[in-house]
Amino acid sequence: MATIALQSNVVNRPIARTAEHAFFTTMSWLIALIVFIGFSRTYYLARMFGAHPLAAPIVHVHGAVFTSWIVLLLVQTSLVARGHAKIHRRLGVIGLAIAPAMVVLGVIVAREMLQRFAPVRSVDSPLIFAVALSEIAGFAVPVAFAFLMRRRPDVHKRLIMIGTIAITTAGLGRWPVAVLLHHPLPAMLAAFSLLLFMIGFDLLSLRRVHRATLWGSAWVVCIELSAIAIGHTAAWHAFAAAVR
Repeated sequence: MATIALQSNVVNRPIARTAEHAFFTTMSWLIALIVFIGFSRTYYLARMFGAHPLAAPIVHVHGAVFTSWIVLLLVQTSLVARGHAKIHRRLGVIGLAIAPAMVVLGVIVAREMLQRFAPVRSVDSPLIFAVALSEIAGFAVPVAFAFLMRRRPDVHKRLIMIGTIAITTAGLGRWPVAVLLHHPLPAMLAAFSLLLFMIGFDLLSLRRVHRATLWGSAWVVCIELSAIAIGHTAAWHAFAAAVR
């Protein structure tokens, strides 16, 4: 009986690894699709849609760095799925450079958006500012811990994915769908559905929710929903006017 149990475990491990690789690769491509659709009209395919050119050069820099992160995510998950762990680790150094740049540029562009939309009465620019900052924080904390825990692949991959999910709110908020377009809360809730996929995968594969999934998801949900609440307050509007 012990021999049978041992053989079963040996068979199940490769199957579990294959399922995990497939899941994280699929999630990476799903995130890339969300971002592409969201920013296609104003950035990736702007000329095709006749969109106005982006206001500030820094926005182009931010877009390029943001895109680089998504591309790196696709490459890294594909490398792991194909067994190229050494190359994956070497390319991780690029991620160490891109992630801080995304945080710094994210804050700069969030302020640029605040200034750009301030004259538009139909847009609550302080709320948009709060939401943008919350996405940056939602990305920065899980990703920072992911790099610190890079010797724990189970933790590392989950936190990288969760941090990236945090910034999909920006893409979903630009989808040409009435309920999502320029509506921060529905866009957030749509992004949170990706966190549910993470939780569902853990339950199916581990029979429990991984701690990294639990704490990472809780952070993203709490920080982004807090932005909705704080962004409507008079104190935040006063702060936004001061930093504008």
